[in-house]
Amino acid sequence: MRKSVFVIVSGLLAMLALPGSLPAQPAPAAISSALAELELRPHAEEEIWRNLRSRGLPLIEDHPEDEGLRRVTFVIQVPHGTSRVRFDSVINAGMARQPVEDYLRDFTLPMQALGDTRIHHLTLDVPRDATAVYSFLIETPQGWRRLSDAANPAHLRGASAEAVLLADSATRHPAIMPIPFTLRFEPELLTVESAVLGRTVFLQHHTVGGAEADAPVLVLYDSFNWGVRAPAWEIVQHLVNAGAVPPMHVVLIDQLDTASARQDYDDQLIFLSEELPSALADAGIDGRRILAGASRRGLVASRTALERPQDVLGVISLSGSFYWSPDGQAPRWLTRRVPAARLDGPRFVLAAGSLEYVVTSTNAGHVMLDTNAAMMQALADAGHPAEFVLYQGGHDMAGWRQALAVSLERLFAED
Repeated sequence: MRKSVFVIVSGLLAMLALPGSLPAQPAPAAISSALAELELRPHAEEEIWRNLRSRGLPLIEDHPEDEGLRRVTFVIQVPHGTSRVRFDSVINAGMARQPVEDYLRDFTLPMQALGDTRIHHLTLDVPRDATAVYSFLIETPQGWRRLSDAANPAHLRGASAEAVLLADSATRHPAIMPIPFTLRFEPELLTVESAVLGRTVFLQHHTVGGAEADAPVLVLYDSFNWGVRAPAWEIVQHLVNAGAVPPMHVVLIDQLDTASARQDYDDQLIFLSEELPSALADAGIDGRRILAGASRRGLVASRTALERPQDVLGVISLSGSFYWSPDGQAPRWLTRRVPAARLDGPRFVLAAGSLEYVVTSTNAGHVMLDTNAAMMQALADAGHPAEFVLYQGGHDMAGWRQALAVSLERLFAED
């Protein structure tokens, strides 16, 4: 693990000011050469597009003045009939119009056409260690459509298969590499008839590294994200192989019910602390649990561990939505409710991205970096063993999958 990728802070939090996305930059030599070629041969669009693709997209270069940055040029050839093209990624944070009220207008960035062709481009300076998913938004007579970057070989998995920017491949955590197809295995499918949620909850269960019945159990919300887009069991398998974590069970919950917010997530607390452990015990899985999730799911995992810590080994919160509060309450509700730590209580790892400083109509100015820092401070003040992981990225799966790997390493670290 490179210290430039993840900053680990134990005990009292000392936040670091790290660079975010920078303003759009002049096009690189490859784009200038393409423009010059078009002036000589106005009908050479297809040849120029093939030449650009052959270089590997996006185009990534060292920054001419700052070793901490890389200059990245995103390029796409859009379908006929496209009137406008915009770029969508968390790396836009530094150029966002805040507060973000209209996402298309305030957060996405316009791309420039290459002459009179269907090729569009945008050049940004990004932190050298940044990783993020990105896509292109195109306006057609039928409305806006989202396109992935088919010219980029790096993608998440699943139907949407968003392209991934990894500004410097040396910063890729080895645990996020795919398991060879021949070594993959299907999960065991389990169901829980949840009285408190009023529905059948569908679970996916992987036994990783030959885990025994009493091995730790990583419980993650959102089986599409962690079962398809960035399979969590593969991350755990790599970490087990490296000796960084013990063999464990990985249990994925299908989703976080949106209606739970109206109940202040009390129903999720009961499900995680009562119904789920009982169902897992019936399936022969009775180890201590690691409650984990991203965004609202990190909030719910943290609250459950604080209020129902029995048999909870640890918490991994990825960009936890600690700005949230019930209707009529001031923001940062959970931060004000942190109880004193128990001697045998869980260990917390809170992760947030360096680009999570954008003010939106949802967070009302209580941005992720600030609210996660405040939650970390509250945990430390109450005596909870806790660490903060700051990753170079934002509120998306590319950053979260790397942060999950590092957070698991830190949860089981002996120092």
